[in-house]
Amino acid sequence: MSKTGVSENLRFNGALLQCFFSECERHFRFLEQRYGYMFFCGLLEYRNNYKMIKPLNQQEFNGPFMAVTRYEKGEQAFEITYSSSQFLIESHAFYNPIDRFELSEIMTAARKSDPALRGDWGINDASLIEKTIREMAKSFEKHSQILLEPGDKLLNRAMTIRHKQLEQSIREKHKSSIDATCQHAAKAYREKNYRLVIQLLEPVKRYLKRGEIKKLERAKKLLFT
Repeated sequence: MSKTGVSENLRFNGALLQCFFSECERHFRFLEQRYGYMFFCGLLEYRNNYKMIKPLNQQEFNGPFMAVTRYEKGEQAFEITYSSSQFLIESHAFYNPIDRFELSEIMTAARKSDPALRGDWGINDASLIEKTIREMAKSFEKHSQILLEPGDKLLNRAMTIRHKQLEQSIREKHKSSIDATCQHAAKAYREKNYRLVIQLLEPVKRYLKRGEIKKLERAKKLLFT
């Protein structure tokens, strides 16, 4: 990238970040004024496994960035983040020093739905930042009783839902992997590459359907007879 290109990129990212910080400070100010949360903002960095928030001082950042606006009170904290990866804006809650929840996870556990709390991606324009933060803050304020004091029962339900979704995701990925292996093996079988068929299907034999097992057994017979 030319010096001109780098300079333009710096100005572009800088303008987006300034907009993000100012909109968060403006629309989430009720957390400070009404509930007594402390406000921090800056660029997120990790040093020796510790998370640090570095103030934005017009430094150069033409590479990846993670911006965060954080509200703290005791062991609780809420974060609104903006990353250069897909220009994604997200919101999270910390109700203890260990566990992190998406705000949308808490709402799902409360059997309520509010798409604005899920954030969005592709937010690479000031007007989109303003709209996303404004709607997110409005939804947070609307559901503040749930989000600020969810209670152990609700948090346990949110964790259970997360685990079930993770298990479902793992099962779907595993099924997708097996299906791809079977397709590869079917192609090898048509090409009479029986050794490859065996190499592909034998390690996953326990997950195969009856037809694929028969194909594996026929490949063994054809290869060794």
